[in-house]
Amino acid sequence: MSPTATAIATPASHVSLGSTEGFEVVGSVSPVSIASGLSETVASDGLNTAWAQIVHSVTNRAIASANSGSKIITIDLAQGESAQEFLTRLRMLLLFMNRDTDSISATISPSFRDDTYPAMLALVKSFQRSGASEDWRPDGPRSIRMGNARYLFVSVDMPVADRSPSPDTLIEIVAAHRISSSWYDQRVSPRVSSAGLTTVMFGAPNSPDPEYANSIFKRERSKNLSGRPGGIHFSRQLNWSATAAV
Repeated sequence: MSPTATAIATPASHVSLGSTEGFEVVGSVSPVSIASGLSETVASDGLNTAWAQIVHSVTNRAIASANSGSKIITIDLAQGESAQEFLTRLRMLLLFMNRDTDSISATISPSFRDDTYPAMLALVKSFQRSGASEDWRPDGPRSIRMGNARYLFVSVDMPVADRSPSPDTLIEIVAAHRISSSWYDQRVSPRVSSAGLTTVMFGAPNSPDPEYANSIFKRERSKNLSGRPGGIHFSRQLNWSATAAV
């Protein structure tokens, strides 16, 4: 399957996601890109390289599971840089790819207001723009379902009770430099099966945020750069080439 997601604009319509507010959706979907401040920069050979690796890891998870393997991918972003466009298209692709199979993926973010709600809103808008507004449905307060595939959204500062099965396909960790390793070890690790799962962490290295020193991003990034089996690191400073892939 090609790692490029395309979409077609459709008329605006009123939709809602669980208990979130309704909103009007118009416009079209642009190619995969990342946003820095108010400007939008096409990722080209940058994040698209990471995209290809993520999709490859997910589509080969059955092989990895049989070998009890997993992938942990860390991706450097500049301070204040957002991968929202990139991640929205990745979430759409995962739901489309796995709609005929039982698949659960999740996004973990530090803040519901600043990270989780905008991510859910962007995903629903993209479904509307792609003409797939009738193919998905809410499945709980912070979950989207397409066929048999589910996508969960988790906020560190505003967790919700969820008895759903644990993610088995992909876990994204957004702004991982602001999420403590102790919280991750206590709240996420016990629910995650290692066999065949791909974990992707986005963060700003050497961030001035006070959480960085003890963050899950700093810890896992260091392990990847040290050559951890199954670990891959992507960085603009390294020309986006995969580093420490074993």
